[in-house]
Amino acid sequence: MAALTPIRFIPKDKKNFYKTLKSRVDAYFEENNISKHANGAIVLKTVILVLAYVLPFLALLFFEFSMGWSLLLWGLMGLSMAGIGMSIMHDANHGAYAANPHVNKWLGYTINMLGASVFNWKLQHNTLHHTFTNIVHYDDDIADKGILRLSPHTEVKGIHRFQWVFALLVYSIVTLYWVTVKDFLQFARYIKTGVNQNSKQENRFALARIIVLKLVYFGVFFGITAWAGLEFSKVLIGFLFMHALCGVVLTVIFQLAHTVEETTFPMPDEEGIIENEWAIHQLETTVNFAQRNRILSWYVGGLNFQVEHHLFPKVCHIHYPRIARIVKQTAKEFNVAYLEHKTFWHAVYSHFSVLHRFGHFKVLREGLG
Repeated sequence: MAALTPIRFIPKDKKNFYKTLKSRVDAYFEENNISKHANGAIVLKTVILVLAYVLPFLALLFFEFSMGWSLLLWGLMGLSMAGIGMSIMHDANHGAYAANPHVNKWLGYTINMLGASVFNWKLQHNTLHHTFTNIVHYDDDIADKGILRLSPHTEVKGIHRFQWVFALLVYSIVTLYWVTVKDFLQFARYIKTGVNQNSKQENRFALARIIVLKLVYFGVFFGITAWAGLEFSKVLIGFLFMHALCGVVLTVIFQLAHTVEETTFPMPDEEGIIENEWAIHQLETTVNFAQRNRILSWYVGGLNFQVEHHLFPKVCHIHYPRIARIVKQTAKEFNVAYLEHKTFWHAVYSHFSVLHRFGHFKVLREGLG
């Protein structure tokens, strides 16, 4: 597995789009004397989501429930686990939750509640996805997932013809695969491709931490529950249900922002150059959805404002609705497309439509799926 060739964004024409946009967004925070980080509403949401994850587990340990009520509690944990990932861990590991890096560091470890490695996640998400959005072989978020094809630039296989039918089934095992196998495969691959540039000693320590994390994670769910006298089969079914629900929610929300009909999937030239401004590339590969849905926005941590998040990842998601107006107006002035779906279900339809198309064709037109 060869190291990744460096990619550079070199626009044909300098539009100063991002420079103008950034100055306007900075001015918004300065003129209104607003911090770019979390406020009291986000702190309250953090408490609610963590309690909604921890309390059902404690209830399962200390009280006896029927299978139906037990699954309801496991399901609440799955939804809360996804919420923690989208609303707390995500901001914290971008440095957007708090001005204090130590607060971000410790809240970033809430990814451990998903059984996942924060070290790998930062490489996959912050380094690759945010820099090389929708660029095949660089952005892991659009990497083919077994029997799913998420890019128009990879090989079409017969099974892909039906991927739009079974996609949710694959999504349901994403976080389970993550906590069992993915972290180890990803860790090895990032070393071979040069994404992980740590020393051997640093990587030995990082690997040891991942192993300990997995042991603790499975120890909590299967060791402590066994100690409490819970029936193993019921715990296993609940655990799988929790991860299935979490996997579907997380994967669908993230895919709605990038793997849809309106976004592009550009390829660099032979010299590793993409003739575009990085910020404009983000607008062309990212789409918002259901921006007026306050309940959805609360739960998904502003990930329905992915355009703003990709342009300003160090700004807490509580501010996205406000700065979205600035981004949209500036994009209009510079004649740059601002992609959005009005509703969640329009975005879902667009995602499954593109899955259908990617299952039948290699490339329909240059740069697009």
